[in-house]
Amino acid sequence: MAQSTNRGDDALGRFLRRVWQTDVEPLLRGKRAEQRRKSARVGGIVAATGGLVLDTIFRLRGKPFTRAMSVMGSSLGAMLPDVWDWKWLRSATSEDRKVVADQVKRRAAELPEADALALFDLPPTSSREQLKQTWRTLSQRWHPDKAPDETRRPEYHLRFVTYQAAYECLCQAYDKGRLPRAGES
Repeated sequence: MAQSTNRGDDALGRFLRRVWQTDVEPLLRGKRAEQRRKSARVGGIVAATGGLVLDTIFRLRGKPFTRAMSVMGSSLGAMLPDVWDWKWLRSATSEDRKVVADQVKRRAAELPEADALALFDLPPTSSREQLKQTWRTLSQRWHPDKAPDETRRPEYHLRFVTYQAAYECLCQAYDKGRLPRAGES
């Protein structure tokens, strides 16, 4: 039986980043424009300061390096709001959290079996009973009612929804005889 291991957490992180980039971020693009401007400004300032410090330390005597650092910092700063972030989810409006949860649930239900099994850190040879036991462990761990405080509840809800949809998808694969697969690991 696998629990929420690093491999399972890594698979969940990859899944959420994909959903974020393809489904959620485009829906929230307008709402995040101000955050993008702020982080670009801060990133530019931090990178320019770093460039000046490096210019001074290494006596590069030229501003092209500082300008290049400013441009890189601004670009990276502008991209930061578009990266999956649990902190953002905790502070998002309930409407935005619902959009995210709906997209995640839809995508988790469409996961290829190998990706769904990776969320549970199970090989394709796992029995239905192993899946069921892992699902129980994860659902008890990530049930929204188990969140330590209200700020973490959206994260727990999203994880729970993801695991639930992936579990249902895998149950269908077991029902249709596509799982377990003999000899694969």
